Amino acid sequence: MTSSSIRGTGRRAWSRRKLLLAAGATAGALALAACSSGSSAGSSAAPASGTSSTGKVTLTFWTWVPGISQSVSLWNKSHPDIQVNVDEVTSGNAGTYAKMFSALQAGNAPDLGQVEYATLPNFEHVGGLVDLSKYGAGSVKSDFVASTWAQVSQGGAVYGIPQDTGPMGLFYRADLFKKYGLTVPTTWAQYLSDAQKLHAANPSAYIAAFPASDAQWFSALAWQAGAQWFSTSGNTWVAGINDGPSVQVANYWQQLISDHLVKVEPDFATEWYKDLSDGTLLTWPTAVWGENTLSTNAASTKGDWRVAAMPNWGTSQSNGDWGGSSTVVFKDSKYPAQATEFAEWLNSDQQSITGLITNGGLYPADLAGEKQPAANSPVAFYGGQNIWQVFQAGGKLVNSSFQWGPIMSTTFTQLADGFGKATSGSGTLAQALTSTQSQTVSTMQTQGFSVKSS
Repeated sequence: MTSSSIRGTGRRAWSRRKLLLAAGATAGALALAACSSGSSAGSSAAPASGTSSTGKVTLTFWTWVPGISQSVSLWNKSHPDIQVNVDEVTSGNAGTYAKMFSALQAGNAPDLGQVEYATLPNFEHVGGLVDLSKYGAGSVKSDFVASTWAQVSQGGAVYGIPQDTGPMGLFYRADLFKKYGLTVPTTWAQYLSDAQKLHAANPSAYIAAFPASDAQWFSALAWQAGAQWFSTSGNTWVAGINDGPSVQVANYWQQLISDHLVKVEPDFATEWYKDLSDGTLLTWPTAVWGENTLSTNAASTKGDWRVAAMPNWGTSQSNGDWGGSSTVVFKDSKYPAQATEFAEWLNSDQQSITGLITNGGLYPADLAGEKQPAANSPVAFYGGQNIWQVFQAGGKLVNSSFQWGPIMSTTFTQLADGFGKATSGSGTLAQALTSTQSQTVSTMQTQGFSVKSS
């Protein structure tokens, strides 16, 4: 997360050029499943906050989480003096972030918004977010998974309240692993061995897909391997997108691609869903929210899938995180204290969390919420396995020192472009990392940041 001390010169100056640079970057392609929820119908209602004649505060909340209005209704019933109106919007990567930036530019942003962790720095670096620590948000730090809190805070500042999280796990077809005599891998070396054995037995089957356009998926794999894409040194950003762990991961998947052991195709697309359903793909290394993606889009495979911990790079266990989002308060809110109170309640009240799990399909960042029956019970689709236990253990292994940079939307777009070229025969994945590193540093310098390569 950025802080005011490491913004580029004059970042608080609300020039149209600088804000549109940020908005344009954010409108770039982000991972389709960066959050566990899908899109809701968009709304063009103008954001507003105000008080009625009786003095009641009204807050507006832009969010795309399905069914979240039920949690908001609970709040409204128990807080008659602070009412929240939900404005359902399309998911952030589908255009809502650009809409949010436009509202900030116009000075009429909503009080509250749904923002993914990787995109928070984009909003903070133009001064679009309220520091919630001024309203006591720091006191709830211990209620949330450490890696999520690290993504919404910088020093003593807090720029959002964590809502859901995305620890990684390995979804695999237990029936087909048995058919082909494969062992569930605990290391990436074993995963490669399984891929080779599978493809030798059936050239039309693959251990997994490689989605070149999904840079956030790759970032989770690099995170697990120990990558540190960004850090800060005094007033300077330090970028290392092509650091050793990231190159290790890139070279590994390059081998899988070159040896035709994985199928290069977009995720969250019709053909990909078909491949998950008909046995073309035997695994999916993904975040906890993938459980709903599979059960919804590969329904015919009910009972065939299981979940294991992510394969590791040797004997030390580690994990990465993919997706998840937070509740933020925008700078235009007239009632930041009340908005902060609601954001904390939404993501820590156990009745609210039950609704977020059952209606929104979210895996809570709240530690108490992880113990709820809805997030800690056997799942029929996965053969009665309590898959949540795998993710609870995996969440504890996520390195909370991993840090996002201030222009991640641009970085992800640059990396996806590079991976697209590499998988089309022009260069390698590792070379795409190096190119993205150079482009990101250059872009940050253009936007006024002090930045150096690690």
